[in-house]
Amino acid sequence: MPVVYLGTNPLRDLFILFIILIQYSYTEGLTFPVSNFGAYPNDNIDDTNAIQNAIGAALLNGTNNTVTLQSGTYDLSASIYIYQANGFNFIGQGMDQTLLLVHSSISLFYVINSQQVILTSFSIDFSPLPFTAGYVVKATSSYLDLQIVAPHQADVGRKVGAIFRYDPVLRKPAIGNRSYEIYQTPPANQNTTLNPNGTLRIYLQYQTQFAVGDPIVARYSFTTHAIYAQDTVDLTIQSLTIYTAWYFGIYTSRARRLNMIDYHVRKRDDRWLSTAADCMHFGDSRESINIMDCSCEGQGDDGLNVQAFIFVVVQVINSTTLLIKTNNWEDALNVGIGSNLEFSTSSQPFTSYTSAIVATSTSINSTTRLFTFTNVISVNVGDLACVADNLTLTVRNFTVTNNRARGILLSTRNIRITKSLFNGTSAPAILFQPSLYWNEGPAPNNAILSENVFINCNQGLYRQSGVITMAPDPTQVLPVMHNIQITSSTFYNGPYSGSMVQCTNVNGIIITGNYLSTNSSDPPVVFCNSRNISAADNTIVNSQSVISQYYLYDTTSPCLANLSSIINITASGFNSSFPPPVIPTSTGVQVNTNQITSTTTTSTSTSSATVSASTSTTTMSTSASTATMSTSTSTAAMPTSTSSATSTSTVGNYSMSSNSINSATLPTITMWHIVIFAIYPANAML
Repeated sequence: MPVVYLGTNPLRDLFILFIILIQYSYTEGLTFPVSNFGAYPNDNIDDTNAIQNAIGAALLNGTNNTVTLQSGTYDLSASIYIYQANGFNFIGQGMDQTLLLVHSSISLFYVINSQQVILTSFSIDFSPLPFTAGYVVKATSSYLDLQIVAPHQADVGRKVGAIFRYDPVLRKPAIGNRSYEIYQTPPANQNTTLNPNGTLRIYLQYQTQFAVGDPIVARYSFTTHAIYAQDTVDLTIQSLTIYTAWYFGIYTSRARRLNMIDYHVRKRDDRWLSTAADCMHFGDSRESINIMDCSCEGQGDDGLNVQAFIFVVVQVINSTTLLIKTNNWEDALNVGIGSNLEFSTSSQPFTSYTSAIVATSTSINSTTRLFTFTNVISVNVGDLACVADNLTLTVRNFTVTNNRARGILLSTRNIRITKSLFNGTSAPAILFQPSLYWNEGPAPNNAILSENVFINCNQGLYRQSGVITMAPDPTQVLPVMHNIQITSSTFYNGPYSGSMVQCTNVNGIIITGNYLSTNSSDPPVVFCNSRNISAADNTIVNSQSVISQYYLYDTTSPCLANLSSIINITASGFNSSFPPPVIPTSTGVQVNTNQITSTTTTSTSTSSATVSASTSTTTMSTSASTATMSTSTSTAAMPTSTSSATSTSTVGNYSMSSNSINSATLPTITMWHIVIFAIYPANAML
């Protein structure tokens, strides 16, 4: 910094000093091309060490530095570490230009104890793949023989941990009565082998439902995530595509202020699967998660999963000191000083009765920690603890298509999901579920779901009663989730979708301004042990069935009709007549601005997408048997050859076809964008 001499005008001198301080408080930093360290694309030479050396040099030379890659394919064999970074950018030339191809079942990126890290403008793929696929040609109690379908490979020497039935016509996991799968501990010393006729033999632990002719996807034993981030602050993933991963696309633990912008998981080269499990999974996040213009296609589990962990009190030392155990893994219990833990009893696991702030935390063994707290607490051995720091989740223009499980699975609070598209999720499109089985909480509260589109969801594996489902595991007697609004959304239910909404253990649900197209007599709402539920100004279109009741009590134990009260769901809440408030487009969802009259057929067209509807004065006609929706996600041109895949699903009498569903490209994010994220509330950006 230059020497500054103060003159006779103190105010002027202070202003000059202030400007100089601003200029030197933020520097653009240095650029480190990986080519300077020996990493070159398209040469089939391992670039791992060279890229790691470039990152190391950038981190050693101050803050706000950037590592850049050229267009082309880089080959990697080991993980890349970004450790204790303070302002660091890793930048390719674009998702369709720079590809990182990983030749090992590893996490490619580890981002640990870092802040202000941006990963942007490249793609990630793995070879070999974490799965294979094809048709069963022989089935016994101890093995399946599989005729592999290209581009999948007959991988020899692998252990198969999970298999599910696929539908090659719909290009998604099978739906209806033919949807089944297994998880197994692979038989010891019986890895996949190649038969003389070229089929792949997959060994089984027990007899399965799979039969000759079944199309299946076989997932190998799960390992690690494409991107793993732990204890990060202001992490941004932008303009990045992941084609596959050996577990999750991205997993974070204790991320604070996480931004996912123009991030995608996509199937590539006519593959039947993308990532082996979740597209995004965020554990114990803090402050905010912002997800904008992202998509998840064909992943082996959920599109988005947000949760914290539930722990168990194993010893009370004194009024401020507890011994607490995790049923997950040791690091999950390392919640950090200053974290707020909420406590509940084992009989009412999702109802907090007290809380305390962590003062100190000491590891005792691999699953247990000693905690001291800043305040006196009164808890008992066997009680449950869960991190409950404030978190705001904002999701906008998010697309989930043809995956094996839920679109979004939430055990968190303060949720806003808007203008998002859920197409062909095997399980509920959105599931609110604190779970003792998975040791995940807390119970969701304060959620607004607005202007979303749901197409043929909840028809495959792990179906529940509603396209949007609120169901703690296990079911409780009293409500544990509060204040959920479902507004101005469009539902196109398929033959197996069930109801529009399932609410179990909820207090305060508002269902208003929604459009439901269905050919089923299922009531739009099913509930169990819930209170204060109201529906108003909704439209139902149904030409093949008559809905005689508009809500249904769940008869599954411990659901009891006398435990649900103040239910304002009548025919009048669903007798409005208006067109779909939002419609699917080639880039996600848009508000439907067209007015439909009693004598006019309205057609809305957006770039390579068409939505048509015709109505009479009182009835909007649908025909699920003949109409189709076709979507495909075309992979961008990569240095290696790719091809597009096409999926088809039924949408009542609405027909939409598209050559691609891609998020709009955003301007490159800068540090000033991060500042804006921090200053303005998440919902102010909607």
